[in-house]
This record gives sequence, C-alpha cells and structure tokens, in this order.
Amino acid sequence: MAQPQAIEARTPSQEDWKENVEVRPINGILAVVVFLLMMLGTTLVMSARLAMHSPYQLFWRQIVSTLIALFVMLAVSRIDYHFWVKKRALLWVGGLFSLLLLLVPHIGVTLNGARRWVHLGVITLQPSEVARVILVILMAALLSREKAVQFFGQGDVFKIRPDKAAGFALLMIPYLALILHEPDFGSDLFIVIVMLAMLFLSGVSFRQIGIVLAVLGVSASLFLLHHAYAIARFHNFARTHNATQTLGTQLGQSLVAIGSGGIWGQGLGHDWVGGGVLPEPGTDFIFALVGEELGFFWSVAVVVVFLIVFLVGMRTAAQAPDFLGRILAQGLTMSIVLEALMNLGVVTGLFPTKGIPLPFMSFGGSSLLSNAWGIGMILSISRYRKKEPESRGAGEEEGAGASSL
Repeated sequence: MAQPQAIEARTPSQEDWKENVEVRPINGILAVVVFLLMMLGTTLVMSARLAMHSPYQLFWRQIVSTLIALFVMLAVSRIDYHFWVKKRALLWVGGLFSLLLLLVPHIGVTLNGARRWVHLGVITLQPSEVARVILVILMAALLSREKAVQFFGQGDVFKIRPDKAAGFALLMIPYLALILHEPDFGSDLFIVIVMLAMLFLSGVSFRQIGIVLAVLGVSASLFLLHHAYAIARFHNFARTHNATQTLGTQLGQSLVAIGSGGIWGQGLGHDWVGGGVLPEPGTDFIFALVGEELGFFWSVAVVVVFLIVFLVGMRTAAQAPDFLGRILAQGLTMSIVLEALMNLGVVTGLFPTKGIPLPFMSFGGSSLLSNAWGIGMILSISRYRKKEPESRGAGEEEGAGASSL
C-alpha cells in the first residue's frame, strides 16, 4: 500500500485574499486600553522622580516616546499584516545588525554589568525588544507555510518539515547567542517561551514540541553549569523568601511598597519609593509604585486591563481571515501578556528578579515602541474579516467589497 503523500495547498495570491475578506474599523477596545496604560505609565514615571532632582527629565522623554509609540501603533494598524511577513528577510537582517551593534565600542552601552543597549546619538535602543517581535513574525511565517502542508489522517495537527525546522533554528540561534552574550538569560528564556506557545497554539504535534523541549532543556542546563551568575540568581531568589532576609532586598522593598498603599494608595508623588528606597521605581518595578501610590483597586485594575488585552487579542486571532493572521495575533498577544505576567511575578516575588519592563507603562522607549508595533499588527488583523456566505451571493456586493480594499 502506498504511503500517504503530503500535499501542499495552493497559496492564494494577494488578489485572491482580498476577494474573500471585508475591511472593518480597527478594534477600538484594544486601542483604548493600550492608550490608557500608556497614560498611566507616563504619569507614574513622573511621580517616581518627583522627590529627585530634575523630576521632569524622564517625564518629557517618556512623553516623546509615548507620542511616537502611538503614531507607530496607528500607522502599523493601517498596513496589511502580510506586508511584515513578506519583508521578514529584511527584518531579520535588521534585527541581527542591531544586536551586533552591542559589540561595537562606544555604541554598545554597559549598565549594571550588562551590555544591552545601543546608543545612537539622540536615542538608546534595546535590540532584544525588537528581536522578540521579529522572531514572532518569522515563526508565524514558518507555521503558516507549514500549515499548508496537510497530511492525511492527522486533522488539524501537523508537523514542521525537518529541513524547515532546521532553517528556522539557524535564523534563531544567532539572536539567542548574541542576547546571551550581553548577558541576558532571562530575555532568551522569555523568547523561547513565546515560541513554544506559538507552536502549541498552531497545532504542531506534541512529539515535535517534546523534541524541542528536550533540546532546549539540555542547552539551558549546559549554559547554567558554565554561568554562575544565573545559578546565583535562583539561589538568591530562594533566600529572599526568608522573612528575616527579605526586607533589605529589592523584592522586600517592592512588597513593602505594594502593601503600604492599602486600598486607596498614598497618592501620586508620595516619595517613599520615589525617594530612592526602591531601585528602578519607574522602570522594572513600576507596579510597586502603582500599589504604593494608587492602592489595591488600581493595582487590580492594571491586571484586569492586561487580561482585556489578552482576551481581545485572542478574539482577534479567532476572527482572523487566514491562519497567518490567527497565529500572528496569538504570538504577539502572548508576547505582550507574558511579558506583563513575568514583570508582575518579579515585583510580587513569584519569579526571580529579572530586568523586564511592564508593557506600555515602564520607562523606556524600546519596550514601548516594540510593543506598540505588535499592537499595531494585531489592530491590522482586526480590520479584516472573512465575508459572510450570504455576502458572496451577489456579484455587485463582491465588487464593492473588493474595491473598498
């Protein structure tokens, strides 16, 4: 008996794709909640500096970054999301180039023992933030192409062809290696988690996911054995949960700040955290500032807003007109929400301390612009819906729908 053959579905042209969708306004709920997060973040960045000299210096920089991010988000939302997949080769080269700039003296900036920022005159860029979005686009392109290869009897579950999987690994390894060189094991771990989530959500077979997990597990173990700082971080994390040793740590001050706000908070400008007790109150630990100055209800509100981002992003994915739109929306949504989850876990002591920003709220242009780019693509996907069956019955309506694109 002949073995079942893999057949590849015909990839529709751009014109074919346009004939099967209709254009709608962008998802206003997602745009509004992201805007509110940006406004709250900007306010808290200023509040964190009120007790220091030049309190408005970071505030004005954050205002400029926010305005640019809003422009990027709205501009990207007007671009067909297929555009980014078509330009994936240029995006990969650009992301690799930005990571290589970290190795250039006087351009790669070292802070707190890590070289993670690129100084380009008037702007400072964190390449790992951009790399994360680029890898989501590359993974979405791979999965949408491989999804077109259907195997008889496997239903929605599919396997990535070995040569294609190896090709993607060759594209991903330089990114991960350069980020590890900074060193930044946490960002690599975060990127890998997002990639695994995309594999699972797309329907890749559990066997292939298991193979990937095994390879990653061995690689991570070898890295940890040769990098004492990463093991020490986990050791310190275990020690900080001892009540007698927690108070004087960054985590301890964060927990005190969150608890001191009570139900309604101490009010904006309260200088216990802003006065320098807690390092990085406007960046990695900005959620501690929410708890201290705005209180329990606003802290819960921030968590609820990120839950809304997750739900709207996943709903957009479910309503996407093609598989590329679906997996791209899922990957970008998971990237943003998982980053928020990791930040909240660090601030509340659930995860080891890691320099990871709270999306749209922490001070820093790279994170803000990268996440705005991602939200813009999700908004672009939300503009397109498959036509209802009855709308394809009349030729005049089809012509009107195609001309509107």
